[in-house]
Amino acid sequence: MGQIFDIVSARRKALASTIICLAVSVGPSVWAQSPAATNYDIVIEGGRVMDPETGFDRLANVGIVGGTVQTVTDEQLRGKRKIDARGLVVAPGFIDLHAHGQTPSDNDIQVRDGVTTALELEMGVYPVAPFYSRREGRSRINFGTSVSHRGMRIFIATGMNTTDSSDDPDRAARILATQDKWAYPRFDEQQVNRMRELFRADHAIGGVGLGMAPEYFPGAGRDEVLTLFQDTAALGSVVFVHVRGAETAEGDGPMAPMQEMIANVAATGASLHLVHIGSKALGAIDPVMQMIVGARAQGLDVSTEVYPYTAGSTQIGSALYDEGWQKRRGGQYSDIEWPPTGERLTEESFNRYRAESPRTFVVFHNIPERTVDTAVAHPIVMIASDGIPFVDGAGHPRGAGTFARVLGHYVRERKLISLMDGLRKMTLMPAQRLEAIAPIMRKKGRLQVGSDADITIFDPAHIIDRATFAKPTTPSDGIPYVLVGGILVVDKGQIVSDALPGTAIKSAVAGGR
Repeated sequence: MGQIFDIVSARRKALASTIICLAVSVGPSVWAQSPAATNYDIVIEGGRVMDPETGFDRLANVGIVGGTVQTVTDEQLRGKRKIDARGLVVAPGFIDLHAHGQTPSDNDIQVRDGVTTALELEMGVYPVAPFYSRREGRSRINFGTSVSHRGMRIFIATGMNTTDSSDDPDRAARILATQDKWAYPRFDEQQVNRMRELFRADHAIGGVGLGMAPEYFPGAGRDEVLTLFQDTAALGSVVFVHVRGAETAEGDGPMAPMQEMIANVAATGASLHLVHIGSKALGAIDPVMQMIVGARAQGLDVSTEVYPYTAGSTQIGSALYDEGWQKRRGGQYSDIEWPPTGERLTEESFNRYRAESPRTFVVFHNIPERTVDTAVAHPIVMIASDGIPFVDGAGHPRGAGTFARVLGHYVRERKLISLMDGLRKMTLMPAQRLEAIAPIMRKKGRLQVGSDADITIFDPAHIIDRATFAKPTTPSDGIPYVLVGGILVVDKGQIVSDALPGTAIKSAVAGGR
């Protein structure tokens, strides 16, 4: 037993469940009876069990009962269902903080990429109650949303409810037309105060922080944004931000929009998550990361994420492509791909498509490969997909292949990061980012005794993304099993059609404990 206590002493900051897991892994069982005496719901046998929180990495058997990991042990276990994981990695389920695709078909594509929790935190939703109620008992994977700055702005201006517009194309078009109208005007004090009331009310019923994208809403003044940071800080919550375009930076490139948000953190004490750092930093990734690291060193709560692609995507009719976009976004017409045909655009075709089909998502090939490499390898940067809803099989492949791409391309093929570091970026770090808002996340992103049995089992020698810009919904390879809440949702590489165990991720005040 001395060995156990040596390990415990060396890891004093580990959770109690972590300590139990280590005890099981290095010595006699801490259970009153042998784990072998239990008949588990599911037993995962002989896999390489990896837990990013404790650093546990060895061959072991995992026993699951009622949605919870009950043991990680060398002992042989009895189970109602056994999964042979020899040659496979058994890891915590992948957590995507930035998934716009929230339809059942999107979820089925995501879960084939190992995702067990997909959250809409950048743009968010307003109001949040219908978002949650429509998914309770109907979702393959865990779900949640922030409170949407965009949605609140539209609601205040028009009374239009933006929730789940993606499942109704006609309604979505009307809302987006409204968004265009209200993207530019400034709000007065009365409107901003109304927005503050809406935000606090929806945060109280489940909204996971505040989702904000001022680049899409240039009319959101710095004072409006600062006020919402103040309210978020008062709630002990997080602002998830797509920063302004560089046009607000007066020629300073990508730095100034991020400095605005970090200054808001310094002024208010709010927590900040900067989304898709690759597509926002572009060629300035080194000073941008230096600024984020420096802010953290001064005690500011700032985090960030990246998707592992050199192209972004948004609607061709959005404010991002307003006049002057080439200078702001660092690209030209030929960098824009039109997904319906795969063609690269010219000035003529750009103007025609923007007028005829402003809601179509285009792919913009403008992110330097070195920027993606730097962000993926940086120890504080998480992995998130920014996956958009797929429409008729068209879209950006990041919604289908982000996580397998990191593990296959960046970990195995290029050895840019270790396997454990890759897993940490897509499991533990996202869970920890949300724990203060939604304590339910304290049992996710880990694989140890007491953790939720959200588990992804993959073949480290073969895992890879197969989605391309031409065929963006192609499922990833090398992920034969995925469990959500102890229920198999992917079994031998196939979706289990009647398995809908996904649960809501909500703020603590709304039962997120």
